Amino acid sequence: MKPFNPHRKSQQMRRFKPTRKPAGIFCISVVFSDASLLVLAFFLAVSPFIMQPGINITLPTSSFTGGAPFGSMVLSITRGGWFYFNDERLDAAHLADAFKTAAASHPGATLIIEADERVAHGTVVAAWNAAQEAGIDSVSIATRIAAVEEVAP
Repeated sequence: MKPFNPHRKSQQMRRFKPTRKPAGIFCISVVFSDASLLVLAFFLAVSPFIMQPGINITLPTSSFTGGAPFGSMVLSITRGGWFYFNDERLDAAHLADAFKTAAASHPGATLIIEADERVAHGTVVAAWNAAQEAGIDSVSIATRIAAVEEVAP
């Protein structure tokens, strides 16, 4: 027989027995997923406003409304005479080599030439000739679509 302990009942009452289990890893993962979704939403909302620095081109206007297919190569010519081909700054001497490399890796792709309206016509023609000599068959000139004039009532 056990000896009588008058404090046994109070000792049992003093022990803490939790009635719920701790939440564990689930709550932590919910917090991290919420934070990552907020960061993703922020970047998706801000990404259309990111502009490429260093290329300021004012395109001449035209009524042309067609366009080049997706995946075209883009050559931008600034009024300072610099060439930007597929986001890489080049000079006239290295332009032909870049066209040959691009024509070999993307056969049949269209080249779009974006030139500022103050660029000399000879510079655009020289770039066009370099593209044709490199083997690029399809070349397009990019223009800004003319704004529709409002008619006063």
